[in-house]
Amino acid sequence: MNYFSDHSLWWLLPISILAVGFSFYYYFKTDQRSIWNLKQLRVLFSLRTLSIFLIGLLLLGLVWETIKYRPEKPLIITLVDSSGSMLNYKDSNQVKKNIEGFRAALPKSLGEDYEYLELAIGTDVRDLDKLSLKDKSSDLAAGFKHIKDRFFNRNIGAIVLISDGNYNQGVHPMYEAERIELTPVFALAVGDTTLKRDIVVRSVISNEVAFLNNEFPIQTLVDFQRVPAGSYQVNLLQNGKVVQSQKTTVNNSNLDQKEFLFTVLAKNKGYQRFTISVQAVQGEFTKENNQQTCFVEVIDSKSNVLLLASAPHPDVAALRSVFELDQEAVVSSELLANYSLGNKIPDFVVWYENGLRPNANLFKQLQERGIPVLMILGPNVTTSLLQSYGLGVKSPNGNQYEDVYPALANGFNSFGLSADFTSIIPVLTPLRTKFGSYKLPSNSVVVLNQRVGSITKDAPLIAVAQTQKTKIGFVLGEGLWRWKMKEFMQKKTTVGFEEFVQKLTQYISVKQNREPLRVTLPKRFNTIEDIVFKAEFYNEAMELITTPSVEMTITKRGGKSFKQLFSPTANFYQLNVGQLQSGMYDWKVVADNNGKKYSKSGSFAVDEISLEDQDTRANFSTLNQLAVQSDGSYKTLDQYQALIQEIKTRGDITTVQYEDTGYQELIDWKWIFALIIALLSVEWFLRRWWGSY
Repeated sequence: MNYFSDHSLWWLLPISILAVGFSFYYYFKTDQRSIWNLKQLRVLFSLRTLSIFLIGLLLLGLVWETIKYRPEKPLIITLVDSSGSMLNYKDSNQVKKNIEGFRAALPKSLGEDYEYLELAIGTDVRDLDKLSLKDKSSDLAAGFKHIKDRFFNRNIGAIVLISDGNYNQGVHPMYEAERIELTPVFALAVGDTTLKRDIVVRSVISNEVAFLNNEFPIQTLVDFQRVPAGSYQVNLLQNGKVVQSQKTTVNNSNLDQKEFLFTVLAKNKGYQRFTISVQAVQGEFTKENNQQTCFVEVIDSKSNVLLLASAPHPDVAALRSVFELDQEAVVSSELLANYSLGNKIPDFVVWYENGLRPNANLFKQLQERGIPVLMILGPNVTTSLLQSYGLGVKSPNGNQYEDVYPALANGFNSFGLSADFTSIIPVLTPLRTKFGSYKLPSNSVVVLNQRVGSITKDAPLIAVAQTQKTKIGFVLGEGLWRWKMKEFMQKKTTVGFEEFVQKLTQYISVKQNREPLRVTLPKRFNTIEDIVFKAEFYNEAMELITTPSVEMTITKRGGKSFKQLFSPTANFYQLNVGQLQSGMYDWKVVADNNGKKYSKSGSFAVDEISLEDQDTRANFSTLNQLAVQSDGSYKTLDQYQALIQEIKTRGDITTVQYEDTGYQELIDWKWIFALIIALLSVEWFLRRWWGSY
């Protein structure tokens, strides 16, 4: 036993001297000596000396190290694969019966010298209560990881894995099992490795999103297992109707894997349901895996770009050549004097203004609709004309012009520009603009400044301003077409000019989100994952708050609807609706903030994932590998009694002694206080008993 002290133990010597000296002086050098006889003096002296010494000993702050030995029984952990593939075999009727038999026989045979724990592994890992082999996926590695994390430094005697060896989620279980050192894994195998007659749609790969009137691929992999050789037809169904078919010839009657590629034209907008289906053959083991379904969202992403000018201009033509590179863009040109907004609303407008034929009414209509505009201002533009457009822009006075070169504005980082453009800025030709400097709104972001010779002026050349509903870009001069020509002369390419125009227009087109209610969720889920929604609510100061109530309504198309409330979490809302059946769903979220309601709506798809139906043959090699690498053993489930006896006879699965080291302060020993009080009390009592105080 070790001890520690806040002070040197040499202090025991002066404490002893002090205790003896004080007691000796009190009883032998004062008038106390004449009251009692020598025998009584010696008794009282001893009591006083011992009590003072013990008080001094407590003041030293002694700490004692204590060691205790704690026995811990070996823990036997049973991992039961609860996935649906456990019932995909001929002996499936006996699987549950044998598992329940093992669960009852294990503690009965091993007795109280062991501790027992049962875990179910499948879609997740959980304590096993009632046996249910219905999980839609299996992750064997997660079970071993759970044991490693939960029972770290515990006396794990053995792990018994009851499984068919198939897993379709996570990594190979060997990698997690080998992290649990010195613990044997005993495998009880379920099923058989016989290849059964079956047609399995192994996988379906498709785009999540397709564009209207564009073609997109759907790829599938089909296994033909022990089916008669011959011709087979694979059908592609869209919303329940066959739209394409492909035939294939199976030559290998044991196992033949075929890949099919369907090219589909997106004709209808919205979510489209596609199913790969193969007709079943006689004697097939199961028909559940003969088809798979996926959902593809078809969107109309065509963007309408409108080019407006009072007359044809080469700058407008240069910009048009860039927009036409985008296959999803519909580019049109109109004259300012003749154009009016109709049913076809543009998504982006390039407005060349030379001051000759202004159209303030049209410009204000664009602003009211929140349509982003890139405005090229010619040298003849005046302040009064810009004010008639409702823009807070002032042009320089006078009628003089100047040619200015571009220079990248200091600190500009609203969007990135690669070396394709920045490397040609020093050699670009000048733009012709009004002599002087334009005054732009205070919220403007300057992209390029004016440069005269080697001097960069604090005057904008290209900038972007934020209005109430959208953004407006300003090119404060004309001659952009020369930039394109100059780059081509220098590099035989125009990728730099194209990149600049594309990123500038994209930056102008991005709208600032000022909506109070915002909902975030993916558009595709599957049947084996929890569906989680996130919502945010901003007050008028654009601060996140969680005081409003937020409710979601989810409706399955052709089915029922249900409502649930979001739960506030930190500064946002979250809702977990769990797993849903395959199909299309519409959702609507309503937030109530002090009686004022805000809503958002949308849709999502849930793909059917039949992972467990694809495994009709057990994977005993995985189970055997787990047993061999951990010095365990491998048996079939009906041999569970033999496995229990093997565990019982293993000498390395036994109770272990753990040494627990602790520390205890002397001042915490209550019996010392009792002893001090007893010594002082006896001394006081004897003094009274012998006739004095």
